[in-house]
Amino acid sequence: MAKPTPTKEEQTLIYQLAQDMAKLGFEIESLKNKTVKAVRIVVPAKPDKYQQYGLKAVINLPPECQNAICIKSQNGNVNLIETGETMSVDAETTASEFYLAPVYRLDAETINATLDQEEMNDIDAAQERAERERKEQQEQAERERKEQQEQAERDKVIYKYLAKWLTDNYLDDVRAKAINSTLEHNGVKVYVNKNGLQALLNEPLERNTKLHEYKLKESYYADAKSAMLAEKARIDRGEVDLSTASDFMLVDYDYIADIL
Repeated sequence: MAKPTPTKEEQTLIYQLAQDMAKLGFEIESLKNKTVKAVRIVVPAKPDKYQQYGLKAVINLPPECQNAICIKSQNGNVNLIETGETMSVDAETTASEFYLAPVYRLDAETINATLDQEEMNDIDAAQERAERERKEQQEQAERERKEQQEQAERDKVIYKYLAKWLTDNYLDDVRAKAINSTLEHNGVKVYVNKNGLQALLNEPLERNTKLHEYKLKESYYADAKSAMLAEKARIDRGEVDLSTASDFMLVDYDYIADIL
């Protein structure tokens, strides 16, 4: 079967395509015969204190590589890139290098890249801010710890003073109101609360048993509590010499669980 004869328009298109292919082949062959001069660019490693940050290296390109389409060859990977007067690349944990050529020259010339000083300045400033904040938080925590320690020591002194004050002024009176021979036979008595300042302010006197039915009635120590809180207010106003109780011996006691 005979092939159809191309039309005039098709003949023109085929001719133009053949010319373009011939021209491209000629340009490729001519590139093969040219000497390519490249520059070897060495990128320094990130210093230790910048390892956790992204950091770029800035390269001042030679005139022949500026504003050009260049070949970048690195670790067997070849890419075409478009350059300006400078280019920047990511700095890595170790030093790296690559070749850059304006399309086809490979005569290596070494150019050392410099780390981006502006980025390093920003990182330095961020690190300094973080260090200042860390120190401020540490100092604040230390101040709070000291304040808490000082308050705890003062609470002990206040507790000792109020325990002596209650012993001297109200303990015998409350014991007389709450007398119970059965309980006393089992070793249960009324004592000044031994469990620290806050417990003392809430319940100044108690029986040494946790059995609910034998809990000391609040009415027995209501007057003592009211007077104690007034004395505490005097302490807070600085009207009391707490050292007067420095030799007072706090009474310890065990809680009795069983009543016969």
